[in-house]
Amino acid sequence: MRTFLLLCLCLFLVTLSVVSGSACRGQQSASAPQPEYAPTATIKDLMISLIDPSADVVWEAVQTIVTPAGTEERRPKTDEEWANVRSGALRVVEATNLLMIPGRHVARPGEKSETPGVELEPEDIEANINKDRAQWNRLAKGLHDTSMEALKAIEARDVEALIEIGGRMDESCENCHSAYWYPNQPLPPADDPRFKDITPNK
Repeated sequence: MRTFLLLCLCLFLVTLSVVSGSACRGQQSASAPQPEYAPTATIKDLMISLIDPSADVVWEAVQTIVTPAGTEERRPKTDEEWANVRSGALRVVEATNLLMIPGRHVARPGEKSETPGVELEPEDIEANINKDRAQWNRLAKGLHDTSMEALKAIEARDVEALIEIGGRMDESCENCHSAYWYPNQPLPPADDPRFKDITPNK
């Protein structure tokens, strides 16, 4: 009888120890300090130095170039060329996470629009972003997801898929620009000579 009671007591203590340990770990997890972001680059900085040039690497990897001398179909061929395109897509993917970090400003204090009357001033763009951060994050996530598709196409070396996805990457960028940078600016049709064609395979 005494042995049975001792066994029950041991089992109770073991169970209590496991439950207490789980509770402590839960409390530690809940009270773990959140990361303190220190965004230094502005959204404009990210666009100019990271997103635009990296997206160009993806878009320009597949092109049809027509000259008086003939037509050139440009495609990645070597391992090095495919690796370069992959790096470009990967930079765009991670840059979208940087766009969603809270506290990042659109531009530096006092910085003005380079095309006033076409796009909003930086302070107005930032005010619109802050009014609906959820929409901003959804648009950034849209570019993230499309760029992930491009990354998979690159890893599969699927040129046709990369052409199609590259067009959707451009559309994801334009969705954000038309929502925040020039929401009231009607865009000319695609065949208008004033329209700057930045789609892939151009």
